[in-house]
Amino acid sequence: MTQASVVDLHCHSTASDGALAPAAVVERAAGNGVRVLALTDHDTVAGLASARAAARAHGIVLVDGLELSVRWGGHTLHIVGLRVDPEADVLREVLARQLAAREDRAERIAAKLRRAGVEAPLEGARREAGEGAIGRVHFARHLVACGVVDSLQAAFRRYLRRGQRAHVACRWVSLEEGVAAIRAAGGQAVLAHPTKYGFTRTLLRRACEAFHGAGGEAIEVITGGGGPGDVDAARTRAEQYGLLASVGSDFHDPERRWNDLGRLRPLPSSLTPVWQSWPAGCHPEVVS
Repeated sequence: MTQASVVDLHCHSTASDGALAPAAVVERAAGNGVRVLALTDHDTVAGLASARAAARAHGIVLVDGLELSVRWGGHTLHIVGLRVDPEADVLREVLARQLAAREDRAERIAAKLRRAGVEAPLEGARREAGEGAIGRVHFARHLVACGVVDSLQAAFRRYLRRGQRAHVACRWVSLEEGVAAIRAAGGQAVLAHPTKYGFTRTLLRRACEAFHGAGGEAIEVITGGGGPGDVDAARTRAEQYGLLASVGSDFHDPERRWNDLGRLRPLPSSLTPVWQSWPAGCHPEVVS
């Protein structure tokens, strides 16, 4: 059973693949009792300025963040960066490369969808993305809007998931490059939702080992929709590699109630929170 949490360090807005604008995400978080929020859109910091203004209006602390997709051993991992400097040159360079990779993937997905008989897939996905970074979910929304499938889940299952007709691997930056960019921008690198990659226990252990070896500092122990087994698995890796512990709903859409903002289990008391050394002004135990 989840409970209201004053801290939520992983969520998304329309700057990437979320359903709400950055200011609306902040408003919802504040309404749910969140006092410290990190906006962590995929491979972009475009929503932070709007979110920061909304956070001031609602009296909550905004932590500048993002979520980088990275390559590791033929797999994609997601690395949350917390308390980054969004203006840092090294981060901007990496984000420019990520944007180019997204555009390349979008064009290749669109070509496959056209061959499958889908009309105007790239134009439709761009329309769904608006000003946000284009991702697979925007193609999924276009497929639903066109009546090709009746749900986002069906779009991924039939077209966009690995092994399906429109799946395309993306040329992300490497794990080492991603972690280094976050750290060079003054941030902390957090391995996001470790139990949601579909890894075996051995592969998850190897991923955590590689992340730690690359300079990663923390792991999400509490995630939206996660159960006791997920918490235990993440806690084990945190303890094994001496990683700090983070919490985040991975909020995208109000309709996905299991990932709502601030609805999170408490961290196990044996772990050190990622915010333990943060300044008092953004420390959850001070502002709560």
